[in-house]
Amino acid sequence: MNRATAVTTGVVIFSLVATACSATETAAPPVTDPVPTTVAPATTVRPTTTTTTTTTTTTTTVAPTTTTTTTLPPTTTTPTAGVLLSSEPVDIGPLGVAWRVTYSSVSVGGEPIEVTGVIAAPDTFATTPRPVLSIAHGTTGLADQCAPSASFPDVFDLAALTPFLERGWVVAATDYEGLGGPGLHAYIVGESEARGVFDIVRAARDIEGVGADGPLVVWGPSQGGHAAMHVSQRWQELAPDLDLVGVAAGAPPSQLSLLSTFLQGSDFQGYIVMVGAGLAVSYPELDLEAVTNPEYHYLLDELENGCTGHIMDLINPIPFADLLTVADIFAVPEWNTRLIENDTNQLPNQVPVVILHGDQDEQIPITSSEFLVSQLCAMPDHAPLERRIYPGANHASAVLDYFDDLVAWLEARVAGEPAVDQCSS
Repeated sequence: MNRATAVTTGVVIFSLVATACSATETAAPPVTDPVPTTVAPATTVRPTTTTTTTTTTTTTTVAPTTTTTTTLPPTTTTPTAGVLLSSEPVDIGPLGVAWRVTYSSVSVGGEPIEVTGVIAAPDTFATTPRPVLSIAHGTTGLADQCAPSASFPDVFDLAALTPFLERGWVVAATDYEGLGGPGLHAYIVGESEARGVFDIVRAARDIEGVGADGPLVVWGPSQGGHAAMHVSQRWQELAPDLDLVGVAAGAPPSQLSLLSTFLQGSDFQGYIVMVGAGLAVSYPELDLEAVTNPEYHYLLDELENGCTGHIMDLINPIPFADLLTVADIFAVPEWNTRLIENDTNQLPNQVPVVILHGDQDEQIPITSSEFLVSQLCAMPDHAPLERRIYPGANHASAVLDYFDDLVAWLEARVAGEPAVDQCSS
């Protein structure tokens, strides 16, 4: 399928991005000054880029496709993260081999949890380490049925995998905590997202013959951009054993207070409630019912009854001022603390980062990434940081516009080439 066909059929990128079926583009209010703290990303579309093959590993035989199950050992101190608990082979045709997997991780509260996702690799047995791309998906919802792995694969998933599998890479894609596993999804909780992205790479190492021990790069659009930024900032804290060499973030949510104002009354207002629910499920001191108008408490149950489109259909028509019992959630100290903590402008990036953003983004305004870059550049000891803008591209179409650049940038990081640092230019 060529790019023109992909655009006209509304492609979606490898289970990383999902279109909110009821959300339509809308004119957004003007943006002025940034305030560090809330909101959420959205959905995007998937490219079908054709690229040339550059194989980086020596291979001999076919990688295994058997189902495996592992029981976590009892834990008395720190839970074991990144253990492959089960794997189910999925047919991706001549591209390679793939599995739906369940693996161990750790919640922000330090409890052992199970997370689901997908791992794909070339169909030959690796005899040397392969580069790994770990993908952080965009917003799909908060309930188990919204897990991207549940619908993997379709023709567009396979098209998005192609350039990386052709290069001999391993691709891992987490569903994140609470999507496909117990509990509500910890939406826009940076540590949780980052743990999911890292731990599935560790789990991939448990599959014999996959060779997921090479340099690691991470990419995420929208919510995945939020996850990717936290990956870049929390690497040494959460996964110093992994050889992270670069992170690409598409339209990462930042300036969360500004974004909350931007989305109020828009066709994407439902993201604000999703953020509140994701934070409340992660931090015991946060009570979403206590700040929600009792008339709308029923909406909190609906978060588990459908995905993004369902949530938007229910929440968008309600005047935002009617939803909450407080005038400003950021004025509530315990909420403000967690919102600031989970913004993407609090810590320096520890590895090279490229931010990719369309200048007509109707969900994450272009101004927010401009502020983000200036804030990160001002931090000491940051790694190279670059921002690329795509004229005329909105939140969804930007992924198609930047996909070729993304592949080239990731490949350069794997090859060890120096990254551009716009902060010093």
